[in-house]
Amino acid sequence: MSGDANVRGTAGARHKAYPGGHLRRGHQRRGSPGRVWICAQRTAPIRIPKTKKKKKKAPWKDTPRSLIRCRSSQWGCLSIHDGSSALIHPRSSQRGCRNTAQKSAAPAPEDAPKKPQKSSSSTANSTNGGPGGPQGPRASSGCLGLFATTLFYVALIGAAGFAAFHLQQVVEEFRHANAKHEESARHNAEMSGKMESVVQQVDSLRSVVDGLESSLGITRRELEAAVTRMKRGEVETRRVEEALQKLQNDLLKDLSDGVKEVKEARELDFSSLEKTVEERLAEVSQSITASVVEFTEAQGEVQTQLADLKARLGGIDDPTLIKQELSAIVDVVAEIKTANQAADATADSLRQQIGAVREEIQTRNREVSSFAGEIQSVRTLVQETTGSLRQSLSAAEAQVQTVKEQSEALQSGVERVTHAARSVEERADAAAAQAQKKLEDLDVRVRASEEASDSLSASLSDLTVKIESLFAKYDAHESSFASQGGAVEKIKADLKQELEAVKSSMEELRSKVSAGGEPIRSESQQVDDLEMKFQSKLDDHDDAIAALQEVLQKTSQEVAGLSESMAGAEKSSVEELRSEVAALSGEQTQLQAKDSDLDLQVEELKARLAALEESGSGVKPEQLESLRTTVGALESKAAKLEGHDEAIAAAAGRTADDHTDTPRLSEGREGRKRFIVLQKCRNVSPGWC
Repeated sequence: MSGDANVRGTAGARHKAYPGGHLRRGHQRRGSPGRVWICAQRTAPIRIPKTKKKKKKAPWKDTPRSLIRCRSSQWGCLSIHDGSSALIHPRSSQRGCRNTAQKSAAPAPEDAPKKPQKSSSSTANSTNGGPGGPQGPRASSGCLGLFATTLFYVALIGAAGFAAFHLQQVVEEFRHANAKHEESARHNAEMSGKMESVVQQVDSLRSVVDGLESSLGITRRELEAAVTRMKRGEVETRRVEEALQKLQNDLLKDLSDGVKEVKEARELDFSSLEKTVEERLAEVSQSITASVVEFTEAQGEVQTQLADLKARLGGIDDPTLIKQELSAIVDVVAEIKTANQAADATADSLRQQIGAVREEIQTRNREVSSFAGEIQSVRTLVQETTGSLRQSLSAAEAQVQTVKEQSEALQSGVERVTHAARSVEERADAAAAQAQKKLEDLDVRVRASEEASDSLSASLSDLTVKIESLFAKYDAHESSFASQGGAVEKIKADLKQELEAVKSSMEELRSKVSAGGEPIRSESQQVDDLEMKFQSKLDDHDDAIAALQEVLQKTSQEVAGLSESMAGAEKSSVEELRSEVAALSGEQTQLQAKDSDLDLQVEELKARLAALEESGSGVKPEQLESLRTTVGALESKAAKLEGHDEAIAAAAGRTADDHTDTPRLSEGREGRKRFIVLQKCRNVSPGWC
């Protein structure tokens, strides 16, 4: 090789020819502004075009370091310097490869004085036997170093990844541990709060126990004081008994006369009341029995009519006859509505009667208030009698000291009697107030039950309207289902006719088989198309039938839900009425208990008066008369209170009976409506109801 090539510039490559020969074009890979050395060969002068061609990529990659590699392969000789590379054609690689390591320190390829050095270096390389001789160990050592560095980097990357993975696991474990620690801290805080609350409760219990102990000590002291007072009272009562033995006979006579007078007055007062109450109760019971008989008769008629309808519907298959029967059922329902209106009228009359009873109760309350005024007058009389007794006793003290002691004992006894009378009066007033409150509560409950019955009737009417609309929808669905069934049958008949026509055409085609294959194929395609159409029509009709069945199931479910809601509403109303009746019975028992308490108090007063009569032989007749008057007044008041309590109990019983009758009426009406609805559903679709 006698010529060298000098490549100059960054945008393009300019080639110059020297006398020793011409430059052969080399392939440049990943060019850069650095130096590029190529191999040359003596050939004929060739004009090189300036067009760029696509370059083939080598199967290896350049490294950022300054490496010198020369490899004899199908890609030729590669010279790399500072990220630049040149690729030589395989034909020129057989001639030799220049070493670029010795010339990498040259300043620039444009220097003319250094061209002989390039030629000398090329001749030296050619005399040394090519690049493969002295640079083989360097290339192998470079490959081993590169391989070692890659292995080192791969190991380092793997170790870093493993360390990162391990660090991530450690961080996750640390997070889990922190979460557990926080949960345990929260749990400990909750437990500490609970323990504090428990400690507070224990402290409160201790304080309560201390208070109970103190109250027990106080009660013990009070009991001891009461025992001492009782002993003193027993001594005083013994003295009073000794003093009042003389007054027994007179007091017994006076008491017997007073009791007779009280009984006569009681009979006169309450005979008229009992008669009026019995008459009104008899009227109410007669009206209730008449209404019950009417309802039972109406129910029997409805049941017989329904049985006849069942028998008729069992033997009827024509929908027109069914519609006629349904119209007859509608007429029966209208008659039942009229009967219900009549029942409502009877219920209104019962309500009016209940209002009259309420007015009577109000009059009784007024009488109770008048009795309270009389009790106040009696209190004044008792106070006056006590004053007179005190005056008489003060006069008797001057005569006899023993009489003074007896008069003081009598005064204490009279004061106790007055206190007992006052307590009895207060209890009677409280009982009357409670009875009045309970009567007002009963009135409110009766109104609430009436409103609930009205709302139930309105809801039942709405439900009947909804059920009738559902039945209309059901009839429409049935009619559409029947029309679709007829259409399906028509389509099936048409399809059968088409199939018969296809079969006849197939037989004709079989006879025409000898004529050719193409018409047979066209006919077979037509047959396939007809079969596809037939199958699509059948699928559409099956889908329509399934949709109709789903609609029917939904309607049946809606009917079932409506019936369940009706049953739930009826049950709730019945339970409310039962609770009201139970409350009334509880109030009646309370009134009876109060009556028994009043009777016990009256008996205790009688016993005390008897003891006073036995020990009152040495008392003045004025004192005896005052005691008789007070005892008679107390007995008359007790009798009046008993009569009022009985009247209140009777009124409560009547209101309870009215409550029990009103839910029976509502239950009868709603039961008939529900029975009619169920019968309609069973007649239309017996399998679903």
